Amino acid sequence: MTRRSETLRAIGMAATVLEQSRHCVRTSFDIIGAVAERNVPLLFRPLDKLWGAFITVNDEARGIIVTTKLGLPVQRFTVAHELGHLLLGHRSSLDETVGFAGRNAPASRPAEEAAADTFASELLAPKQLLRASAKRHGWTRAKLHDPAHIYQLSLRLGISYQAACWALATADVLERAEAERLQSTPVKPLKQAVAPAVPMPNPWADVWALTEADSGTSLEAGPDDIFAVQVQDHASAGYIWRLVDANAESELLGERAPDLLRGYGAPTARVLYVRFRAAGVHQLVFEHIRPWSRATLSRIEIDIDGHGKERDGWARRARLDALGHAA
Repeated sequence: MTRRSETLRAIGMAATVLEQSRHCVRTSFDIIGAVAERNVPLLFRPLDKLWGAFITVNDEARGIIVTTKLGLPVQRFTVAHELGHLLLGHRSSLDETVGFAGRNAPASRPAEEAAADTFASELLAPKQLLRASAKRHGWTRAKLHDPAHIYQLSLRLGISYQAACWALATADVLERAEAERLQSTPVKPLKQAVAPAVPMPNPWADVWALTEADSGTSLEAGPDDIFAVQVQDHASAGYIWRLVDANAESELLGERAPDLLRGYGAPTARVLYVRFRAAGVHQLVFEHIRPWSRATLSRIEIDIDGHGKERDGWARRARLDALGHAA
């Protein structure tokens, strides 16, 4: 096959997998579920020099192995890359790294590796998921040239910032040269801009800028991530946003003071900083409430899978399913 035909085949295969997958309130594609649905063994190990591998034995036994030394977004992309090798009928592949550029991969990238990269990018950052997040948050094409918005988009899609830059190039939002330039933007200042006064014990943790637009969604995050929730109080009517203690693990770290220069009676904006004390499945719930009467104007409810990256062994969901069957 030519390089072009292999790339087109990868794009078509990703579209097929997307069409066959269940639709839900997740903002990111369920790559672990897609692997499980195809009964493909998936194992995580602390590999030294490999990000992942797709293995066949006598053209019958096959499976995927991914290192535990990567963060969640890169783990997810690597799983998708190896699934691409499998579904495209490639032979065993030992991958020291994967490429995030997808169909924008350089000509020096081997054709099968570029095809697996393309499959992963098209599966994890398809146009429909890009459009859904952009529409929900009002991220226009112009705004998606801003690294701050690209970073927040990457969190919703469960991919790295670099992968998000290239996905926007694939969607014709960014020019290739601009994606090349933006992908080298340091992410640390983007995090600090969202939570400037909040200490971050884990420098690898992410900082989510959440609003009412995130209500009703399900996010996949890390156990040490910080959630900066922007709210607008209608204090003149007695309504104040507050964190509902629906989960004992939730902790309000503080808030950014309201802008006192606003006109009298106008809504006041605040940013409330929240984290969870332990890994797990959580629900972030805020109520816009009159404290004395309990009258509620609106609510923010966001489901968060805060386990973070996969650990040594079978995928977390496979272990839970096995325990459920055993019980």
